[in-house]
Amino acid sequence: MGKKFLKTITAIAATVVISCVLPNVANAEDNFGRIKASYEQTHKNSRTLSATINLSNVFDRQIMIKTKSSKSILSKNFGLTFVDNQDILTLKDVYIARVPEKLNYASTLSKLKNSSLIEIAEPNYIQEKVSGNPNDPYFSAQWHLPKVGAPATWGKIEKSKKHVVVAVLDSGVDIKHPDLSGQLLPGYNVMTKTNNVTDSVGHGTAVAGTIAAKINNRIGTIGVNPYAKILPIKVGNDRIAVSDSIKGIYYAISKGADIINMSYGGTSYSELEFDALLSAASKGITVVAASGNDGRYVNFPAAYPTVLSVGSTNQKNQVSGFSSSGPLLDVVAPGEKIITLGTNNRYVEANGTSFAAPIVSGLASFIKSVSPNMPPHGIEYLLEKGATNLAAKPNIWSSKAGYGLVNSVKTFQTELPNLKGDIGDIRSKAKSISVNKKYTNKYDLPLDSDWYKLKVTKTTKVKVELSGVPNMDGIIWFDKFSNGKATMETLYNKGGLGKGESFTKTLKAGTYYFQVMEINNHWSTSSYSFKVTKLDTTPPAAPKVNSINNKSTKLTGKAEKGAKLTLKKGSKVIATGKATSKSTFSLKIPKQKAGTVLYLTATDAAGNKSKATKITVKKADTTPPKPPKVNTITSKSTKLTGKAEKGAKLTLKKGSKVIATGKATSKSTFSLKIPKQKKGTILYLIATDAAGNKSKATKITVKK
Repeated sequence: MGKKFLKTITAIAATVVISCVLPNVANAEDNFGRIKASYEQTHKNSRTLSATINLSNVFDRQIMIKTKSSKSILSKNFGLTFVDNQDILTLKDVYIARVPEKLNYASTLSKLKNSSLIEIAEPNYIQEKVSGNPNDPYFSAQWHLPKVGAPATWGKIEKSKKHVVVAVLDSGVDIKHPDLSGQLLPGYNVMTKTNNVTDSVGHGTAVAGTIAAKINNRIGTIGVNPYAKILPIKVGNDRIAVSDSIKGIYYAISKGADIINMSYGGTSYSELEFDALLSAASKGITVVAASGNDGRYVNFPAAYPTVLSVGSTNQKNQVSGFSSSGPLLDVVAPGEKIITLGTNNRYVEANGTSFAAPIVSGLASFIKSVSPNMPPHGIEYLLEKGATNLAAKPNIWSSKAGYGLVNSVKTFQTELPNLKGDIGDIRSKAKSISVNKKYTNKYDLPLDSDWYKLKVTKTTKVKVELSGVPNMDGIIWFDKFSNGKATMETLYNKGGLGKGESFTKTLKAGTYYFQVMEINNHWSTSSYSFKVTKLDTTPPAAPKVNSINNKSTKLTGKAEKGAKLTLKKGSKVIATGKATSKSTFSLKIPKQKAGTVLYLTATDAAGNKSKATKITVKKADTTPPKPPKVNTITSKSTKLTGKAEKGAKLTLKKGSKVIATGKATSKSTFSLKIPKQKKGTILYLIATDAAGNKSKATKITVKK
């Protein structure tokens, strides 16, 4: 183990240095606000909003309210009763109110949401533990420890002076369990506001034991990181109110926790819970949560993008059938037949993503022990990059297994990405760009954000394009920034996984910003490209057309090459076509009555439209030309000359056979080459005008 261990020290030492230069995205302007807004527009509405509220999923008819107004005003205006919560939530201007049975819950919630007095109003949903029922107590081999490489890392952590604090938000803990002796910090019960964290259901004890059960005490089991300290925060029993979860998060922040483990979840989004988790991230706390056991969508709080969401695997490295998955899954860890602690000095076999999450929390605490300044997105990246990929290709994210099965040994051999040349992560470091030039970069880390800046001196129409990256969902935030304020803020997010984004915009003079992010806060080794193209805004010239009459079935003329032609009669399109590379066109048209007015426009490749060319349908010429006048020909003649209507087509026949054709000049003269004819031969000459009218035939007798 010695040589291998030295190798891991070298690798992690490199990450200690690198951690000092990682961008501090937690405090970056705009970033967290836009992460939240992006998430809400993409994931929240599709999963948590419904026309009706199932009160069985709401804790005691309660509503969480964020407001500057007093409880007395709210009680008077809305008929609410308030839960006594003079605690950490009150400091955040958040109150817990109960809707009396005499009032309609949904209507009351709607009134609160629409009130100018209220910033946020949302149901106090119930979250539940995401584990299976434990079997009878027994002790067996802890297969999950070598599977994730924990034993190979203990030697390094043992020598670390940093004892990482892992806050376990759960059902409490059995403080008398011998395998937790010396592992626990004084706990807190958010419901009773006391230090009584007695675990009546055993779930929190099992989670805490999975993380930090004592080593070398000759009894029981060993935690993933037996050198970590557990801060037990009791947030519920069988069920957990979101309000209590939020209190637990803020309490963990106040006590300086390094890691927060949340092995519970529900299907409902909470803006207030998300705000608490964003606050934790801004304080450098890594939050880990169980993805859920319904085999479908990742549950909340794991579904929030700043949380490291964890699915479950079995001993064969197969994703558990119950493990929730989807675009917000990050990694997987062992979650079946996990031997851990039970209450009353027992040991149990546990199943569920509840026990996969604390394994990842334990590995995260390894990194924090060796690199105390490593930010959450750095810890997440190292765990994900060092994971054993369960998909077909390495370092490729999948909705079923995320980045793969976590592995401590590989994580400690992993280095952070080289960010030299990376695009600025905040507005003040935005990269100045030019139009018509392509820029490439990567989603280097979780929470990565690339800012681009474009200065426009005069009104310009542009097309903005972000290329797709496999399994990534890139988005663009756009705004104009002046006088210290962002305006025109718009999120462009229509592509989806593996697809790009594009939009067109007419920009007036000013400075514009484009913020590129991966909406699920994932990273990729593949590059994306970003380009702003200046579009042509000059309309093509109006088409030139040849006259048409009531007998015409086609319209011909000239227009800008490649332009799309649209012929309208009133508002109705009667013909379309395209100009050739030689700028000519020919459109098939239905016959129109004389006097009908038509309009023809040309649209170029940039979408610019010409002025319309007005076309008035003429009445067709029905007057035949006069018969041609011819000069005498003899049996020796080889040409026939004379006069006819200018431009008329001339046809000379011998019986039914055409023996010569020609055209009258602009001076009404003509000259046709003819074969010599015998004396007395009868010929007939006909003139046909441009309208197709034919003259009477001129009879010609060949002389001697």
